[in-house]
Amino acid sequence: MATQYVALIGDAVASRRLSSAVRTRLQSDLRAGLNQVNRRWRRGIAARFAVTRGDQFQGLLTGPEPVWEITHWLRAEVPQVDWIMAAGRGPVHTPLARTAPEVDGPCFHRAREALEEAKRRRLVLAFGGLGATLGGLAEYYSALYWGWTPRQRRAALLLRVMAPAEVGSRLGIGRSAVSHLARRMGWRLVAAGDQAFRERLAS
Repeated sequence: MATQYVALIGDAVASRRLSSAVRTRLQSDLRAGLNQVNRRWRRGIAARFAVTRGDQFQGLLTGPEPVWEITHWLRAEVPQVDWIMAAGRGPVHTPLARTAPEVDGPCFHRAREALEEAKRRRLVLAFGGLGATLGGLAEYYSALYWGWTPRQRRAALLLRVMAPAEVGSRLGIGRSAVSHLARRMGWRLVAAGDQAFRERLAS
């Protein structure tokens, strides 16, 4: 059986509506963020993450385990836009290369198909070739995301990747205000759902 990889593709939502200056900053921040991803998660990367088409990126992972951490870290570090991210599992049909845009195969095709389906259905996270359960969890995740206010979305992204004190610093509020915001979002239930999602990705 051919080695199975996981392609991860991200696309910035409505980036063409941004001003030239904001879009330039977005692309610069995305490149910087991907460089950090390539360092921090290098053990799980088969071909390095790189920018494609200006406001998109691709990466190739050895398995699905890092998907949760990478997607949330990037959303938190490049917050100028909403992101649609899609992962697809399968083999590759070209030799592995230094960067993911140089590689192709079914894992990329499935990720792209999942990305297009996510755009049609207004999902922010989607999967191809990774089982129906993850698809259902992605729908739940996306419904929560769009049900929150922009401020709550930002808080949720930060709460998923850093301590409450750091969240407060990023949002410009005190720790007690962070706790109040988290309670209003039902964060304990959200965290339980997140844990189920992560466990399914790792299985």
